[in-house]
Amino acid sequence: MRSAIGDACFRFRAISVIPVILFIFFVFAPLHAGGFDPLLSILGFLIALAGAATRFVAVGFAKPFTSGRENFLKAENLNTSGLYAIVRNPLYVGNFLVYNGVLIAYASPAALALFNAFFIVNYYFIILSEENYLEKQFGELYNEYRRAVPKVIPRPRLYRKYDRPFSWTRAIFKEKNTTCYWVFFFAVAMLIKQYRLNDGAIGHFWWHAAPVLALFALNIFLTMIRKADPA
Repeated sequence: MRSAIGDACFRFRAISVIPVILFIFFVFAPLHAGGFDPLLSILGFLIALAGAATRFVAVGFAKPFTSGRENFLKAENLNTSGLYAIVRNPLYVGNFLVYNGVLIAYASPAALALFNAFFIVNYYFIILSEENYLEKQFGELYNEYRRAVPKVIPRPRLYRKYDRPFSWTRAIFKEKNTTCYWVFFFAVAMLIKQYRLNDGAIGHFWWHAAPVLALFALNIFLTMIRKADPA
């Protein structure tokens, strides 16, 4: 039963948070934190940026045919160095930071609590599905790695230098969609926050819209020039 739930959660992992985030924006109003509102926005952006950077580094150093965005499990190699030496799921740690950053900027404790409850349950099953697959695929090699490296709480003292060079091409093409998504959600969070706290008034709209439109245009351009999806 848990395995079936895990497989379903993994299959829809790329889109499962979208309805939850939209529901949160629709139902929960941000708190009016006065002078702390700009600080929360900046803090949230920096946390989200740290999460995006975590993902970018992990993907750029990952071995070929791993860390894919497909809706099925497939791995021909096992990542065990760099960020993967201090935590087994750096991409999901990055996701956690990205979404928490967006919701910290939105300034709604209730929204933050609800989302994290969903996130923990959802990713528990996603990771369970991945672990079952990797154990079957790599056997004792993966079990040794699993025993040595924590699942989601990084342990920096375990860090080992990456065993391969960084691939900018892989990182850029693999993370271009994720970058667009989180910047879009951050901009929407800031617009809704303004709308609700300022009685329907939104100032500096294009300061929020322009970065999103620029990223979407860049994404389209990269998609058009891409010859093949990096492994």
